[in-house]
Amino acid sequence: MQEHDLLATSWTWAGSEPIAERISAVGAAGFAGLSLSLGDLHEVRATFGLAELRRRLDGAGIVWVQLGPLERWWTCSGPTTDQDADRGVVLEAAATLSAWQIVARADTTLPGVSPAAMVDDWVELAGQAATVGAQLVLEPEPWSNLPTVERASRFVAAAGHPNGGLLVDAMHALRGGSTLASIREGVAPRVLAAVELSDGLLHTPAGMTLAEESREARHLPGAGAWDLPGFVRTVRDLGYDEPWGVEVRTAAHRAMPIGDALRTAAAATRAVLDAADAYGAPAAPAMPTTPAPTSAVDFEPPAHGVRRRDADTGTPA
Repeated sequence: MQEHDLLATSWTWAGSEPIAERISAVGAAGFAGLSLSLGDLHEVRATFGLAELRRRLDGAGIVWVQLGPLERWWTCSGPTTDQDADRGVVLEAAATLSAWQIVARADTTLPGVSPAAMVDDWVELAGQAATVGAQLVLEPEPWSNLPTVERASRFVAAAGHPNGGLLVDAMHALRGGSTLASIREGVAPRVLAAVELSDGLLHTPAGMTLAEESREARHLPGAGAWDLPGFVRTVRDLGYDEPWGVEVRTAAHRAMPIGDALRTAAAATRAVLDAADAYGAPAAPAMPTTPAPTSAVDFEPPAHGVRRRDADTGTPA
């Protein structure tokens, strides 16, 4: 099977342990990347610093660094001082950490703004991300003003900035009503820039909103009801390669020690990717129906000091 780079999203490696300890656990579990939340970035900047964080990421073998998500980045919403500070620390961190991507959310307020009113701000933010070497990616959510990956793809493509891309989260896409066929037809390959994998139940659990399910019921890849190998093949057909984001968050997963939780998430995701790799490969040969010939496997050497005798004559062989 192929080797795959995995990226632990901020929820997957969240915990009460010190951030340096959690980073080491991410690397030890076999992840090649991670997402840093705004909370983590502010904490690091106020304590041991972003340059030291980069050294610790290098020590853990982390090569893919994703930051965010940024919220309310469009000027028409009247950003607060805190939101301006978030943008500043994300851009500073992207430059210092050599970040791969900066994630931006769509508008989840009510009533939401028109996506058309966000285009100029998107283009400006994509340009700012480019100056620090990171790509800007949009993460649509079913409860936002860009509720489907197809609509979000059209937004990014129409905005036209070469540094703008689309993040396709399996849960958000499928709960937003997309199918594998609609993703294949409705997502522009040139904008597809990031993919996140998790699994879910056939229906949103009773008593939960979609947003609550996204926060509390992201099951291990392969442990739910979705065709994740098919989802992986679909985004591959659109040209996506690596890394594969892993976003797991359930009460049971959070209760595990951080190292065990990360190793479990990595193993489950690799099994899904292996299943996608194996699709279309030649079937395994059928087991033989005739007795197998005598082979070295069947040979049992004589006990020490005893010569083997010929089966037919009884004479020493």
